[in-house]
Amino acid sequence: MSHPLHAPLAAFDALASPGPFAYPRTFHHDGGQHSHHVVVGSMIHGDEVGSLPAVVAVARALASGALAYGGKVTFFVGNPEAGLQDRRFLESDLNRVFVDEPPDDHEGRRARALKPILDAADVFIDLHQTILASRERFWIAPFQTVGWHWVRALQASSMWITRSPGTAFSTGTMCADEYVRAQGRPGLTLELGEKGFGHGAEAVAEAAIRRLLDLSDRIAAGSTTLETEAEAAPDLTFVETVHREPFGSSDLALRPGFVNFTPVTAGESLHADGHPPLHAATDGWLVFPKYPPRDPSGAYVTPLPGEILRIVAPMDAHPTVAFAAGIAEAEG
Repeated sequence: MSHPLHAPLAAFDALASPGPFAYPRTFHHDGGQHSHHVVVGSMIHGDEVGSLPAVVAVARALASGALAYGGKVTFFVGNPEAGLQDRRFLESDLNRVFVDEPPDDHEGRRARALKPILDAADVFIDLHQTILASRERFWIAPFQTVGWHWVRALQASSMWITRSPGTAFSTGTMCADEYVRAQGRPGLTLELGEKGFGHGAEAVAEAAIRRLLDLSDRIAAGSTTLETEAEAAPDLTFVETVHREPFGSSDLALRPGFVNFTPVTAGESLHADGHPPLHAATDGWLVFPKYPPRDPSGAYVTPLPGEILRIVAPMDAHPTVAFAAGIAEAEG
């Protein structure tokens, strides 16, 4: 039986034109009018396939001339080998190994191949999906002033899970967007909702990419500025993580039905019947709930995630105020 990823992946491969880069699953376009380089990543997690049709549609429009863009744009498909096995990754999480010395495995070698593309980016948008459904599409990244302007101007989502500049997503690792931000350029992740094809991901991703290209062209032409475009758009709802619940026991289990941005109240029961008590530590929205797979005996397949859930809540102050010291240190 043909895998549902075969057709869109074949469509991308038919368009692939790596340009100055060595990684073959790359589409590079140079409009020759200005140097601003937009980079968009798809499927850095192999089973998060929903953005691929959007990337194919925009690449096809650029290749045919139906869509004009005067600068440089590069699309890459990050981990299709894992995607064809319906897996997030094969050996190590690709979106954690953009470190100085990536591991010598499939994902580590892929990170090395992708780094030159990220090194050349003036702005990088990484398109992801959540494991479970989400009541909100959302951006997730530490606060960065230029990133805030891009996110606000793109209008792809009004929700941003953020944190102080320079704060790593996970200690000892580096995501692709973190790698770009570490070089002082905007790197942003857009979560498009539940993983897989459909669920509206394609339309949101394609609109975001097309707006990104249009804005880049108009900014390069001097007809507008990023700040002007950002200020003309509504600001975002900024939320931050207020609680992380460790997966401290293999007996823990969430009651069925949680999705991203499910509202919870302090003290609310979150555990499944017959499992150890687990209650919401505070008011907020539950994100990244985990229902790990189980083996035939009913035991979780190991290793377990480090956390069974997080709770996020609206920030008390705008990030420009709440993170003022961190912004000053990070952005000089």
